[in-house]
Amino acid sequence: MRTLAFPSCVLLLIATSMPFAGRAQAQAAYIPTEMEDQADTLRDAPASDGAAAGKSADLVIAPLPVSNPALGTGAALAGVLYYNPNDAPQPWVTGVAAGYTSTDSWGGGLFHQMSLDDDRFRISGLAGYGDAKLKFYGIGPQAGAAGISVNLRDRGLKAYIDGQVRLFDHGLLSRLHLGVRVSYLRIRSSISIPTPDHPELELPGVELRSNVNAIGPSFTFDSRDHPFNPRKGVLVTGTWMFGAGFLGSDFQHRKLEILSTAYFPVARQTVLAVRRALCAVKGKAPFYDLCLFGQHADLRGYEAGRYRDRASWVLQGEVRQKISRRFGVVGFAGVGGIAPSAGDIWKHSHVLASGGAGLRYLASESNNVNLRFDVAWGKDGSAIYFGIGEAF
Repeated sequence: MRTLAFPSCVLLLIATSMPFAGRAQAQAAYIPTEMEDQADTLRDAPASDGAAAGKSADLVIAPLPVSNPALGTGAALAGVLYYNPNDAPQPWVTGVAAGYTSTDSWGGGLFHQMSLDDDRFRISGLAGYGDAKLKFYGIGPQAGAAGISVNLRDRGLKAYIDGQVRLFDHGLLSRLHLGVRVSYLRIRSSISIPTPDHPELELPGVELRSNVNAIGPSFTFDSRDHPFNPRKGVLVTGTWMFGAGFLGSDFQHRKLEILSTAYFPVARQTVLAVRRALCAVKGKAPFYDLCLFGQHADLRGYEAGRYRDRASWVLQGEVRQKISRRFGVVGFAGVGGIAPSAGDIWKHSHVLASGGAGLRYLASESNNVNLRFDVAWGKDGSAIYFGIGEAF
């Protein structure tokens, strides 16, 4: 067993210690979204040589302080077990974590990832629960720009299972896994401050207490040279989820999300990372499952959920410069927007921009994992971020 301050497994810990805010304060739907982001990263975490080779199990336990401009401060604890019962190229991973912050928000969750038949088949699953004190600004660009909000107490339960298969053994397509995801999301929200002066912020009762149970295709294309600190390669993930009444869903909308990041070595100690993200929702969807601008670290400097609509897009870049064995600096900037539909993205987007800078400290040399501190500026002000691993 290893007990470390900043091992690779804390990526899951962030998912459950900061599930209510992500990298900036968010709404109920961002609870599971953030957990999924971090779990997807965790599944590629390198274990010790023994666990990777199937020789022994490797248990990692890690504490982590958390800080977020809207969420407050707090701490979390995670435990992750790496093991390899079938001598697969990637070890199996099982993790559990829980956290609490000064805003009286808390959450917990567990995650499992395994591969079969020499990594031809990948199966992953996640379950988590969060209870958070959040804000709701309304829907559309005018609502976010006005900055008028009501306080919500959001309790969200999320679970999913995802199965993917590699169809090709050689060539570029051997990096591609295709599959199906089934997800369950239950939201119980309550407004703690009446809104007689702002009736547009009232939410239908069916959205305050509802379920979104969905099924749809998923894919992963990964050619990165390292899961945490890549110098080159591409990572593209996507899901196209369909609300299913036969699964007990209260809504039958469709939601497409695609995330793409490319890494380019500019110099020996310099890397350029370029991130693109697209979200589109069609059909009648609840407020918490719309496209939330600012999620997936897109863009830092914005409160995820303040700007929400039926479509969103982001393009951002980050230059990462290593200045010593342990320390590095980054500069980042990006542009994105929200729109009432995917067809309106190019002509009717409400465009937002942000930029910032940060420091990096190599917390785990064996896994090449950085401790991250960023300051970002957006249209509505600045924000400070602290966490493990790169933003994308």
